[in-house]
Amino acid sequence: MKKTAFLLFEQMWQRHNTGSSRIRGHWLMNYMPEADLFKQGRAYDVIIYQKAYWKEMARNFEGINILDICDPDWLDGVEIVTFAESMSAITVPTEALQADLVRMVKCPVYVIKDRIDLATLPKPKKHQGTAKSVVWFGYSHNSWVLEEAIDLLKELNLKLIVISDGRFLSSDITVENIKWDVETVNAEIQKADFVLFPATKKGRHAYKSENKTVQSWALGMPVATSPEEVRRFMEGGERQQEVDEKMKIVLEDYDVKKSVEEMRAVIESIKE
Repeated sequence: MKKTAFLLFEQMWQRHNTGSSRIRGHWLMNYMPEADLFKQGRAYDVIIYQKAYWKEMARNFEGINILDICDPDWLDGVEIVTFAESMSAITVPTEALQADLVRMVKCPVYVIKDRIDLATLPKPKKHQGTAKSVVWFGYSHNSWVLEEAIDLLKELNLKLIVISDGRFLSSDITVENIKWDVETVNAEIQKADFVLFPATKKGRHAYKSENKTVQSWALGMPVATSPEEVRRFMEGGERQQEVDEKMKIVLEDYDVKKSVEEMRAVIESIKE
């Protein structure tokens, strides 16, 4: 197999515990013995630029260049078309991203879903009894989606747990804010009875993958996206039935080992 390097977003910008780098980099490397983190000076056959736009490296590297992106970075001024001229292929997690990119670039664009390293998660939660709390997790700038759920949570006397980098405040319901931490987030999610992700396709949400939903399912947590689902998941038997059904989907299509297979197939399809 070709010696492969992942050049991660968090390396380029000296970040730590970045979600996209974990999901689309570290978790794949856990099952790709031929791949490791990019180190300057080492010889590679393939470089995967995970939201890392190093133009000089891409132009001068004589092997296979693959751009992996999970956001519409061109909307923030990134010169995707110019960078793609040095790429052999682009990989993305959603068909929405693929549809836009194929209109802009000449290289092939493949969908490789966001998937889960199941070995990193605790055992799925088991459910019983009437729900008392719901949880939302994500970056605080996306927490506006919770506003439309406040009245329903008040009606059902549900506590809202928010796991984020910021705080969500409401005078109408009980809110517990917990700082997001990679070491504790899964256990904190499982303390609630189910996850609340109000459905929206506004703005950049149209491009987002289902990674948080799949993470929730893998933790044994039902995900409510509508008022009807919130009401249904108040009952423990309904929550457990949902978990049992969704876990089958997780195991069949969202194990990160499948992403490894797909990335290898992309690499092997490229003519050097």
